[in-house]
Amino acid sequence: MAIKVNGVEVISTTRVLSNLTDADVNSEAVINNAIKNQNNVLRIFDSTGVEVRTLFCAATTPAA
Repeated sequence: MAIKVNGVEVISTTRVLSNLTDADVNSEAVINNAIKNQNNVLRIFDSTGVEVRTLFCAATTPAA
C-alpha cells in the first residue's frame, strides 16, 4: 500500500521514495548525524537489501 501525504504519493508500494522536496530541521540533523556516524559515507539500498549507490560525503571542518 502506497503512503500519501495530502493526496500525493511519497512512498510507493515498492518502497520507492518520491515527490519529497524538503526536510525539516530535525530530519536534516538526524540524517546528517547518521552520515557522520558512518564515516561520512551514505549507502543506499534497494528494497531487497542490495546496495545500489554509495555517496562519499565531505567532512565538516571547524571554522578558524
